[in-house]
Amino acid sequence: MRKILFTALCALFVSVTGVHAQSADSNQKKDLDAKYAVNMLKSGAKAPDFKLKTYDGKLISLSLYCGSYVVLDFWASWCPDCRRDIPAMKTLYEQFRDHGVQFIGISFDTDREAWAKTYWNRYQMNWTQVSELKKFRKETNIDKLYRIDWIPSMYLVDPYGKIVLGTVEIDKLKAKLEEVASAPKISKTDVLPTFEGGQDAIDLYFTKAQRPSITSFRAKAEVDITVVFNVEMDGTVTGARVADVKNARGTSKRFMKMEPAKQQRILKECVDYYKEQAVRLTNNMPKWTPAQENGRPVQSRTSLTIAFRA
Repeated sequence: MRKILFTALCALFVSVTGVHAQSADSNQKKDLDAKYAVNMLKSGAKAPDFKLKTYDGKLISLSLYCGSYVVLDFWASWCPDCRRDIPAMKTLYEQFRDHGVQFIGISFDTDREAWAKTYWNRYQMNWTQVSELKKFRKETNIDKLYRIDWIPSMYLVDPYGKIVLGTVEIDKLKAKLEEVASAPKISKTDVLPTFEGGQDAIDLYFTKAQRPSITSFRAKAEVDITVVFNVEMDGTVTGARVADVKNARGTSKRFMKMEPAKQQRILKECVDYYKEQAVRLTNNMPKWTPAQENGRPVQSRTSLTIAFRA
């Protein structure tokens, strides 16, 4: 009896300890900014101008981007947490670059070739990349200007050069970008490009052409995807790219019964599938009537939103 009671007490202790640890981990995750971003510049402060060089020696300054929202991404190739966040930052870049948001990566690498191999060869980080190529916090100056104690760290700067957000959490950056980003940039011409039959014909084309995957069919997945693309002078469509994703959800009873983590995984798979399909179907659209400038056809950039329904 004593042995049974002792075993039960041990199990209870382990259970309580585990719950406490899980709670502590959860709180730590929620408090990353409170722990690592306490010294960062606050919202409303003036973002210090800087001049830093790209790999090929081009001088880049923040003032060059006046009039646009700018993401400053402080990172280094030797930083595991930075490398972990790169795919998410690439997603933000693809999602918001057509909204007029500019991205500047500011590296604390000291090895020029290792830096370039990481951002260019390994990860294809296609936004502007600059570095002092000096030791972080010992020799660098940009960390002092922006009060960087931890990497990765990120700032969002508004078109007037004021800090909107300073954070070490990329999810917070994403949420703020979704809040402030304008509509995708499209061309301004005398006569806009048109599709024969108008919006009804566009909707009909995508409704007939789209094909759900088995996963999206079972989940009854729905999502609205905005695509930006070129209408060439001959009316063909080129360069389609996803600019925004909204209202993604699963509606089937089977999906509703899943655990939240599984729902997120399934929904991501469905969205990725539909994003690929959105680009392919847009590039394969029948010819448009091109835009005109001074009575002549010209290339233009426009956008549309596709409703995917399984």
